[in-house]
Amino acid sequence: MSILLVMLLLAVLQVAALFYVRSVAASAAADGARYAANAGVAPQAGAQRATALLAQALGAGMARRLPCEGGLVADAATGLATAEVRCRGTIRSVLLPLGALVRVEVSGRSLKDDP
Repeated sequence: MSILLVMLLLAVLQVAALFYVRSVAASAAADGARYAANAGVAPQAGAQRATALLAQALGAGMARRLPCEGGLVADAATGLATAEVRCRGTIRSVLLPLGALVRVEVSGRSLKDDP
């Protein structure tokens, strides 16, 4: 019975850690997109900002496992230019056999300012 309880506790901790990493990555991508949306700022600068925020919040190792890339995309509804920052990668699971990898993919968008 106690082994089952310990496994349940570890499973809850793993899910909490995964949601924490995903939440921090989504916040960093959104902040990077807002930064890249400023007039005169390249979209790749937003990706660099998101990577720096990930490194600050989660550590340099996690930032390397979740690389971010930035670009300009057109909004589907209006056709306006938006800055998009997408962070995707894999993180190691503690509970799954042999340290299986869990995929994380988040993105942030913001309307691009006119110069």
